[in-house]
Amino acid sequence: MNFENIRVQRDGALMWLTLDRPDEANALSIPLAGELAAALALAESEPDCHVLILQGAGRYFCAGGDVAGMADSEDKGGYLLDLAGAMHEVILAVARSRLVIIAAVHGPAAGAGLGLVLNADFVLATPEAIFLSAYAGVGLTPDCGVSYLLPQMVGPRRAAQMCLGGRVATAREAVEWGLAGELVETSELRERARELGESLAAGATQTLGPTRRLLTSERLSAYADHLEDELGTISSLGSDPDTMRRIAAFAERGRAKSRL
Repeated sequence: MNFENIRVQRDGALMWLTLDRPDEANALSIPLAGELAAALALAESEPDCHVLILQGAGRYFCAGGDVAGMADSEDKGGYLLDLAGAMHEVILAVARSRLVIIAAVHGPAAGAGLGLVLNADFVLATPEAIFLSAYAGVGLTPDCGVSYLLPQMVGPRRAAQMCLGGRVATAREAVEWGLAGELVETSELRERARELGESLAAGATQTLGPTRRLLTSERLSAYADHLEDELGTISSLGSDPDTMRRIAAFAERGRAKSRL
């Protein structure tokens, strides 16, 4: 498969997966979601690949779903349903994967980008990294497992602050709260991610997939049901007038910035 929205690089037992829409802040479009699913399946199919490292190109890790694409779509509700559905397929595949997932985060991880972080096993964050829900600002509810995993990671009070109150977590706070595991200097992020991945791959690799399954098996069935609830809830807002106004305004602000 030819990848246009991501970069895939095999590196020994590791696979690097780079979200590669830097001019759009690595926003998750429907084509990008399809490529993520294909890249994950490719890594799964290679028995000597044990670790997947997820990163973003440019200044962002991932700004979330492709709100601009939705704003430009004639069928905004249909686009929202298709995008959330495509991303939830990726999220479930990640949750069920035998691969150890490392998220190397610099810059903002927002919305669905926060969802990708929450579904990783290891999270490395640079001082510039920030973590935010961002859904309410565009009149949407959380998806990609954010409303399920965030309270487990940071506690219900902080999750409410982020999802309802718009609280932005700094990299240092993310480490203190358990959202990220390690604070890494920006210049050292890639090397530290590689070092961690190689350390994992140098061990008893036959235990990685089974251990990951044991760590997640108790929540997987409930998680799948919750993702369906998230999908139905966010999709119900696809025709809400205030949501449509917020999405249009957000997209216009993004276009204005790109013209500067």
